[in-house]
Amino acid sequence: MTDTKKKAWANLALFILALIVNVLGATGFINGSSQAEVSDRYHTLITPAGFTFSIWSLIYGLLLFSFIVMVVRHEDRYYKQAIHSLSPLIWVSLAANILWIVSFSYIVIGLSTVFIFIYVISLALILKKLLKLDGSKRWLLPLTFGLNTGWLIIASVVNVAAYLVKMNWDGFGMTYDTWAMIIMLVALLLAIGVLLQVKNAAFTLPIAWAFFGISQELQTFGESQTLVAIALANAVILTIAAAYQWWKNKKAVIPYID
Repeated sequence: MTDTKKKAWANLALFILALIVNVLGATGFINGSSQAEVSDRYHTLITPAGFTFSIWSLIYGLLLFSFIVMVVRHEDRYYKQAIHSLSPLIWVSLAANILWIVSFSYIVIGLSTVFIFIYVISLALILKKLLKLDGSKRWLLPLTFGLNTGWLIIASVVNVAAYLVKMNWDGFGMTYDTWAMIIMLVALLLAIGVLLQVKNAAFTLPIAWAFFGISQELQTFGESQTLVAIALANAVILTIAAAYQWWKNKKAVIPYID
């Protein structure tokens, strides 16, 4: 078995392990509390509505398909480059994923925040490396990791907010509404800043989806209409940013090297 094929199989095997841990975490098998239950315990004004988390099914479906394609097409020039270039970061991201799920399930929110930061940083570095791969216009890996990274950006922000709630942080005396506005603005600017670096048209779409979910959750709980409007505005801005980046990439997920 070649080194390329070994790495491809290692990616798939570690992903399956991470997927199993995620299922265990989602069903409450780990520590008797599901991730949703822990999240509800430390609910914040920027926690998206429950339905938005269905995007995990799409992301994990694309990841599974991507890793299978890497195994099957490991001798293809493009995928061979991808396997050798991305595998170390893939291993870091999946290991951080597992540790994040376990620590969050055990309600060690501070530690889970560290792991989710490692997770999202490794994914962002994968997006940067994808820009350097030669080949024709391939869409699968940029789409898969673009969506994954975008969703993890908002997940990391919510994770930090949940940690602050757990710590009973007083927000320097500012109201919860004011802090929610600040966090949503920071998340928007962070998303745009990362987009300028990774040039991935799929990246801001899950963040826009999350902001739509935040707006729906705020309305459900009868929160400030100003917060609802900001969340919706962010969703629109990030959707437009994705469309603009797609157009700028000449109707591709990322700009490719010819």
